Amino acid sequence: MADDATESLRWTKYVVLQSTIVPSLLCDIYVFIYFIRHWQKEIVKSPQHHVIICMLIISFLQKTTDAPLLLFYLRWGENFQQTYTFCAAWNWLDCTLTGCAIQLAAWFCIERHLFIFHSQLMKKKWCSILFHYIPLFVYCIYLPIFYAVVIFFPRQCTNIWDYSVVFCGGACYNYSDPFLPTFDWLFHYALSLLIILFANLLLFYRVIYQKLRQLRPIDWHRQRRMIIQLLFISTTFIILQSPSIVIGVIEALWSPTFAFDIQYNYFAYLYYFINQLLPFVIIGSLPNMRKEIQQWFQRIKRRLDEQPRIHPGTTIA
Repeated sequence: MADDATESLRWTKYVVLQSTIVPSLLCDIYVFIYFIRHWQKEIVKSPQHHVIICMLIISFLQKTTDAPLLLFYLRWGENFQQTYTFCAAWNWLDCTLTGCAIQLAAWFCIERHLFIFHSQLMKKKWCSILFHYIPLFVYCIYLPIFYAVVIFFPRQCTNIWDYSVVFCGGACYNYSDPFLPTFDWLFHYALSLLIILFANLLLFYRVIYQKLRQLRPIDWHRQRRMIIQLLFISTTFIILQSPSIVIGVIEALWSPTFAFDIQYNYFAYLYYFINQLLPFVIIGSLPNMRKEIQQWFQRIKRRLDEQPRIHPGTTIA
């Protein structure tokens, strides 16, 4: 009975992930095409979109590399390949994409405050390089290097993979190293989540304070789009990432077996739904993109209405 329940749960997760990944990929492609078509306006002249594009690329890579490997395991109950190199590469890929996604989301929240409340300062070249391009570059290369070191070249343990479980059981540093798992969960995940939470609370406070006091003239109509983007994207990460991070921190600090089954069977998969939802959230937070989609639907509806209709009993010469 236990094996049947496990197989049924695995099949359910497979169906849910498989059914949501295709619409999400189509949405990714549309968003990429939109940014390419409007690259001068939406990329060159809008540096606040750079981090969104990086998050979208991370999401797309996860859906085209990491997710298919997970779907293969959920469908067949075994890993795609049963080799040391494959297991190490898959763990590196999953950890890198998961960590980069939430760290970019944290930096996205910080950067939004700069673009909303210090927009004139961010237009200066030295500020743009120091507070925009350099942090974005560091966030994109730090975690790939960190996980490459701890997974491919562990110092205090040897990776022994279990080919019968998802992610081959995980890299050995998660179980053998007394410091790295705690540092990983606290610094890379818990801190990023706290930044997202604090940045949103601070945003509400600053918006209300600025509107009541009118200390500095801010074009709220112009900045509304960035505020909506921040709320949409950060809320997605807070709702879907919080359960896994909270349990992971408790396991790293106090009890390694705390809610292990729930974490392993359910919460660890919520991250994938962030990637499935992200392109839809981006579309929902970009008014120009929504208007373009609405125009497409109106054109399609207009063409359908213009097609000649044949009624019963009508003769066409």
